[in-house]
Amino acid sequence: MNPPKIENPKFFELLKKKQLIPDEFIHDLLKELDGNALDVLATLIQSRIGTKRQLCQLWCDSIGIAHVDLEKSLFQPDVVRKIPERLARQVYAIPVYQMGDTITVATATPDNDNVKKEIQQVVGAPVNLVFALPQDIEWAIENEYQTNAALYEFFSKIKASQVCKQDIFVNEKKLFEIAGRDAINQFHISLILFGVIENASEIHIEPLDNFAKVYHVTRESLKERITLDKPVYQKLALKLKQLAKMDAIKDNQSHYSRIIFPTPGKKIDIQFLCLPTDYGDKIFLKLMDRHPIQRAPDLKELCLSLSNMRQIRNGFKSKKGMILISGPPQSGKSTLAYAILRELRSEKIGILTVEDNIKRLLKDIDQFQINPRAGFNRSDALESCIKLLPKVIYIQNMDDPDIAEIVRREAEHRNIFFIGGMESENALEALEKSSRLGLHQIVSVIINAQCIRRLCDHCKEPYNLSSSEIEKLFVWDQASEVTVFREKGCPYCRQTGFFDRIGVQEVLSVDENLLRLISSKAPMKHMVQTAAQLGFKSKEYDGIKKVLRGLTTFKEILGKEI
Repeated sequence: MNPPKIENPKFFELLKKKQLIPDEFIHDLLKELDGNALDVLATLIQSRIGTKRQLCQLWCDSIGIAHVDLEKSLFQPDVVRKIPERLARQVYAIPVYQMGDTITVATATPDNDNVKKEIQQVVGAPVNLVFALPQDIEWAIENEYQTNAALYEFFSKIKASQVCKQDIFVNEKKLFEIAGRDAINQFHISLILFGVIENASEIHIEPLDNFAKVYHVTRESLKERITLDKPVYQKLALKLKQLAKMDAIKDNQSHYSRIIFPTPGKKIDIQFLCLPTDYGDKIFLKLMDRHPIQRAPDLKELCLSLSNMRQIRNGFKSKKGMILISGPPQSGKSTLAYAILRELRSEKIGILTVEDNIKRLLKDIDQFQINPRAGFNRSDALESCIKLLPKVIYIQNMDDPDIAEIVRREAEHRNIFFIGGMESENALEALEKSSRLGLHQIVSVIINAQCIRRLCDHCKEPYNLSSSEIEKLFVWDQASEVTVFREKGCPYCRQTGFFDRIGVQEVLSVDENLLRLISSKAPMKHMVQTAAQLGFKSKEYDGIKKVLRGLTTFKEILGKEI
């Protein structure tokens, strides 16, 4: 696909009027991007000079046509197929939905009359063109034609799928009449595919006295879809449990598992949960985010100091006990945990997670997300993990005595290695909290993290510290200059001087000396002294080193100017 090349001087006039970027920067971008205004728009969005919504609205104001964000749109698969994929790629356009006779089509060139005429001729109906970014159209074409269209076709070929489309009471006789002898063996597959093509985020199957209800959760609303006769529900529940590798489970117990459901063009990640009720198991199928799996960060990408990196790696090299990752909210605890999991994953060992909120999907790692609404809490998720006999378990939130007791038991008796998350202001406070939870005997390393702003590499400027500033921070020879950086501001960082965030960390290796102090309930100052003797360095120390590396400023680390 070759993106269209467009000149749009009115867009640049609006940019100047809004004073988002200086005139000379617009000129430089146009020169660099061969005069293509669409490429300039994409670059401005990537550079965060404005939000995607704000910049696309300016573009649409310049051409007098509405914008649609395809990443947030629900496509009608039968409408998408009204334009052949070849034509969609050729004109950079994709149908989104149909209202009445009119089909709304997203395109990068909505003011092009020739494109409109060609599409109308193909679909044989009135067309309303709206603007979408070229890269969003590319993504949508890949997703809808090569995956969802194929998925819809696959769904339609399964005879049992006809039952899902009809507003009927489904019993075994009706299944047989519509779809034949194998219908009951296909129905569980049809039900999942039906949820996928309807863009449901969850499928709920709730048994009642003599029948069961199937619901779809779409955009947080619960919608009843199908009613099942009790024998159909019972066979459906059995098939779903087999799909989740849970065909031998005991009655009257809640169970959690994960289904990797293969479909044409993709695998769909489904969280399976069944909860006992008076009428049978209530089943929840949560269809996880179907966007491409995000790459977990590498430890080397997190700008860790060499000393901290070495202590962290030593902490998980033996795969015994626990690494505790602590910090205040929004401090990068999950990012650091995912980086460690990525390194452990390369060893091809069984890894599972228990998370309140899954931040990234991790390839080859089974992730369990709690569902309090369904009565599936951390303890349930952890017990489900342990049954699968993993080597490593990551628990996003360890602030729970019940969880701590299970972790301590499994670390000591089954040699499962744990990575845990906990809120605390510093590493020693995390050590105290872990002691109160009875975890101090298994914790080998405690990491405490904090997020700060990172200097923009495009505009940061160097300056030399004054003599008085140097003396406040360093042992100085009265001669050497100390050069650091400060923020300036440019279009790339929206004149803030900062771009993205970075972590500062302190790492505490827990040894017998510290354990003795904890057991004797020694004052905190004694633990601080012992930690310092063991080489412990504070977050402030790590932050100052990052200032000297040109990554941030003293004000970010110290909360004030020197």
